[in-house]
Amino acid sequence: MIMNTFEDFFPKYAGKITDTTNDQESAFIQYCKVFSSLTTDSFYVFDVVQKRFCYIKPDNLFLCDHSTEEAMKLGYDFYKQIIHPDDLPLWTNILKIIPQYLNDRKDKWNEIDYFSCTLRLLRKYSFSSRFLSQMVYQRMKPICLNNQLRYFICIVGSSTYKETGNLLLHNKNILIYEEYNFITRRWKQQTRELLTEREKAILMLAKQGKNTVEIANDLYKGQNTIRNQIKSLFNKLKAHSIQEAIEFCDYYHLLNIKINK
Repeated sequence: MIMNTFEDFFPKYAGKITDTTNDQESAFIQYCKVFSSLTTDSFYVFDVVQKRFCYIKPDNLFLCDHSTEEAMKLGYDFYKQIIHPDDLPLWTNILKIIPQYLNDRKDKWNEIDYFSCTLRLLRKYSFSSRFLSQMVYQRMKPICLNNQLRYFICIVGSSTYKETGNLLLHNKNILIYEEYNFITRRWKQQTRELLTEREKAILMLAKQGKNTVEIANDLYKGQNTIRNQIKSLFNKLKAHSIQEAIEFCDYYHLLNIKINK
């Protein structure tokens, strides 16, 4: 996974971070640019302690028509410019919950892969007098230096999720994760259910844009059989559409897990 490679590289250059306006860019900034070119999603690095951005990919999904320079200058306050007002308290809360979790469970740091959540960004279009909201899915890779959380490596992508929040902790053991309940303010460990080979095949074909009839023909199954399997798949993934099911499996790499027979 690319983020793991970046995590290995990060501590070596974290102390050499320089502002992108400097003539001589640090090796860190150069590496960020290489990394960001490898992902189609938005990408940025946030300094949790100093509440500033170390790097932001010049991508409009996260910037929401603001400039990289403006975002770098505002630091933490930039979130107020782009996050839906109703979701801003949620994001502020998440930035408290994750450090608290890491502080309480330092013995589990090596097991953690990343955290994730969903929230809405505000977008302005010339044809509308009102802002339109866009749901995004954000992965946050914690980087700890000197025994404390220091940075978040963040990747932001458009999402079909219907609700905001969805704060999860993803372990390196991909089948085990923890879900945060904002009402009880507790984490609960969960286990992901593996996909069958047939379910993987259905999603693989759906990712190619094939409809139910085409998928049934490719798998030599009846259309009703495929519809029922897709319905069962939706229930398993708690998805409401084939696109949402694909997105879910891509996020959690469920299509790449090999089932031991």
